Amino acid sequence: MLDPKLQPKEIFDRREEFGLSNSVKMLIEIIDSDKNGNKRQGAVKFLGLVSKDAPELKKECFVALENILISEDAIEIKCEAAKALGKLKYDKALKPLNWILEQKEVNADLRISALKAIKKIRFEESEIGLFIGELDTDFNNLKEFVRNQLLTLDLDTLVKNCLVALKKKNLSDSHKSEIFKIIGYQLSSIDIPYEDTSYLEVKYPEVISEFKNNKKFIIEEVSRILKEEDQELLNSIIRILKLFGNEINREILNILMTDDFIVKENAIIISGKLKIVEAVDLLVENLDSIYNEVSLASIKALGEIGDLSAVTELLDILNIEDVSFEYTDIDMKFQIIDAIKNIYLVNKSAPYDYLYNYLEKDNDTIRESIAFIFGEIGNKEFVRPLIDLLKIRNLDVKKNATIALGKIGSLEALDQLIKILTNQNIYWLIKKVAADAIFNIFHRNWYRVKVEEESLKRELNKNMALLIDYLGSNEGENYKVKLSLIKFLETYGDEKALGALLKRVNDFHRVVRIYASNAIKKIEEKLELDSNS
Repeated sequence: MLDPKLQPKEIFDRREEFGLSNSVKMLIEIIDSDKNGNKRQGAVKFLGLVSKDAPELKKECFVALENILISEDAIEIKCEAAKALGKLKYDKALKPLNWILEQKEVNADLRISALKAIKKIRFEESEIGLFIGELDTDFNNLKEFVRNQLLTLDLDTLVKNCLVALKKKNLSDSHKSEIFKIIGYQLSSIDIPYEDTSYLEVKYPEVISEFKNNKKFIIEEVSRILKEEDQELLNSIIRILKLFGNEINREILNILMTDDFIVKENAIIISGKLKIVEAVDLLVENLDSIYNEVSLASIKALGEIGDLSAVTELLDILNIEDVSFEYTDIDMKFQIIDAIKNIYLVNKSAPYDYLYNYLEKDNDTIRESIAFIFGEIGNKEFVRPLIDLLKIRNLDVKKNATIALGKIGSLEALDQLIKILTNQNIYWLIKKVAADAIFNIFHRNWYRVKVEEESLKRELNKNMALLIDYLGSNEGENYKVKLSLIKFLETYGDEKALGALLKRVNDFHRVVRIYASNAIKKIEEKLELDSNS
């Protein structure tokens, strides 16, 4: 009779003394009869280990472990049995391990234990397919484990097995998405430039061939399951499609003519990411689609492709003839602005005639949009047209033109911006924006004071004096305008600014008082530092 004080580890350590066959029987007896769960779990663990020293006992160990895996109630012991079966490396163990995975109610820990055991025993086509099947899970730890194991495969094996799995009819779209993600991830791990597939073509010709043999199927699938908000999926799909080069352009153009707006939207997204220039005309046709998602995707894709011919088509969307109409689709408006900006950033040497011509139209939506674009591109040639836009009464036009001048940072705009800031009849928001733009211009040019002629320093000091005077003498100004001026003087002011700031220390607005006090301290610290240097 087994000594109840004997622990599984002691039996394993003394297996030579007890004899391997007796050691196996003792461990099985603990599993079958002991009431201590931890002790039984330990016995299962060492039962798997002891069989390594006695291949002739492998079958006996297998029978015991199989019974535990299938009949045991405690999950921890079932997991230990699965691990032990993996250590046996006995092909017959695949059957009960697969059976466990077929039970849908099995929890993630047991599934992982079973999968680990299967991989130790064998990891060939059927097992790889089993792992790919497990990607369709809501358990993140299980999905991560399966992904990591599949990524140990060479690229050729992974791609072949994934494509086989994708063709199964019962797969959900989310499951297919996970498969495409893992292919894309593996492709990205290969040390090649993103835009260049030459290394792949040389190193993995079988992979390229496998993709090209399944080109039609892949394009149909990705155009159906693509979700732009799923960035990992989008990146993976584009990475895969880039392997085909221009070979898929015709297929993508055909999909752009489909009536299925979801598939069409995805084909539009793909056209933009792959920069398919031939798609421009079809994208333009979709700018006024009845489906807003299709229109927005077309706008973004045109920006990514970067064809200049699309600029007028995009601006025409904003060119609303009814001046009383309030432009309500803000998302579309900013998508158009962003697309036009991207087109010009792609074509850096292109003239801006389209934008200048549209500024002549009596349309404030166009004007404010172009002003914003000018600021984003940032060329100094835009300064004069932007200064002209400051004369427009529309607040949005004036605001965007002011912000753009600040982004460009040209000293040429300072006089006009100070006139706006010091004009009592200008709305406070425009004045605040002007103050911030002045700050940006000083920021862009202040470094030149130390290295260039005295005339620049005199010009900046003259403008600073005007701002100091305005802050000190206009107690009734909006507090946000005053805060912007205080921020400016804190950064660029000297002892001449202290008088105006002292007046604001007694301001009626508490926040202005706090900011003014802090600015005075900063300036005094700078002055003291300068005197000691």
